[in-house]
Amino acid sequence: EYRRRIKLSSGINAEYGGPMAIESLDKYSAGIEATMSEGKQVQMQAYTDAIEEEKAAVASLSASADIFDIKRELAALEVEAEYRRRIKQVSVEVKKRLDYQVELENTKKAFIRDHIIGWLESEVIASISPEQEEANINQCIASLSLLAE
Repeated sequence: EYRRRIKLSSGINAEYGGPMAIESLDKYSAGIEATMSEGKQVQMQAYTDAIEEEKAAVASLSASADIFDIKRELAALEVEAEYRRRIKQVSVEVKKRLDYQVELENTKKAFIRDHIIGWLESEVIASISPEQEEANINQCIASLSLLAE
């Protein structure tokens, strides 16, 4: 039947040089069939690759939830670290200010103490009359004389 189809479609009579023509047509149709089969294989491979890519995409989407959780946790850790850094910075600054206030109070006390001491010395010296000073000097000399004996 195949030869009959060829005979009808190509108009070649199998009796007049038919075997060569049939062989040539068989090779030609085998080439066309191989080309079509090759195209089919290429297309099937492309579909298989597309399916594999879709599977990989689905797998990456399932992993993306984990990635988002990890990023969220990382952001929370960064916020916590920044919070702790700022708390430490505040405590250092407060300590500096408190140390400054303590030093300021100590300086004020020292200034007042020095001023009071200087004032007392000047008042005591001013309150000693020349007679008291003379009597005091004479008594010191007498005490030294006694000690020298």
